[in-house]
Amino acid sequence: MIELGVYIVDVVFQVPYRVRLMSWSGVFAGKVIYDSLGLAGTPLTEGGLFRVSPVYPAEGGYAPASGFLAPGERYRFRAVFWGRGGEVPASLLARGFVTGLGFNQGILVESIDMREERLRAPSPEPLSENDDSQAVAATVIVRHNATFYRFHGAVVSYPSPWRLIASIARRLSTATRQDYRPLARSLQPCLELAVDNTKKTRIRLTHGKEVKIFMGEARYHLVCSQKLADRVRQLLNTATVLGVGGSPGLGLGEVQAISIEPPRHQLPAPVEPWAEEDWRE
Repeated sequence: MIELGVYIVDVVFQVPYRVRLMSWSGVFAGKVIYDSLGLAGTPLTEGGLFRVSPVYPAEGGYAPASGFLAPGERYRFRAVFWGRGGEVPASLLARGFVTGLGFNQGILVESIDMREERLRAPSPEPLSENDDSQAVAATVIVRHNATFYRFHGAVVSYPSPWRLIASIARRLSTATRQDYRPLARSLQPCLELAVDNTKKTRIRLTHGKEVKIFMGEARYHLVCSQKLADRVRQLLNTATVLGVGGSPGLGLGEVQAISIEPPRHQLPAPVEPWAEEDWRE
């Protein structure tokens, strides 16, 4: 296991005038971040160093704002900064964002909660071939907000387990400056999509561009050795903080929850069900 320092910033705000949302509300939140970083003298010349949630009503719920933002109403969003290890520190981006918010006249900030979280991630080294640990199985349940993956320029708009693993590994590689691709290749065969309860639709991003996304619950079969399952658990647990998929700076790829259940089908010997308490270790 390695520890990764990320900065989480929760913002509650109002708008000074009616704002029509011509696109996904995460685009508005992303613009607030980019504008605030510029106002603080910390402009970004590249993406992939943070993610932002969509804009939500401040009073709770997981239905993102749409249509327009109204004066007098309270809204919230979350920004997570991981930077790029050794070159663009997450702390620099988070503090620049908070400083720039004070100069941003596009929103009226009510509260800012910034905290550092030490995220525990798996080691990037793949396991040795001499793995004689017990074979285990489980159903992994992931609740996705609007998400899409990229695959060699193509858009993947369904909850592909291989893209899920590859996406998290890529994000960890950026944040730690270590190569997670070999680990991802060893973990991808552990998961298979079991039940796809996600909704597919199109959302508008910047400059009128539309992208097809999925959102909702996906269930994945997990079957592999105990040691590989532990690595899958460690990798997936980072996704609720780092998110997955494309355009994280525009409010896409938020993972709202991950849990497991015992498999409902009969398991062949010697595969054993993976206990929920093992997932939470």
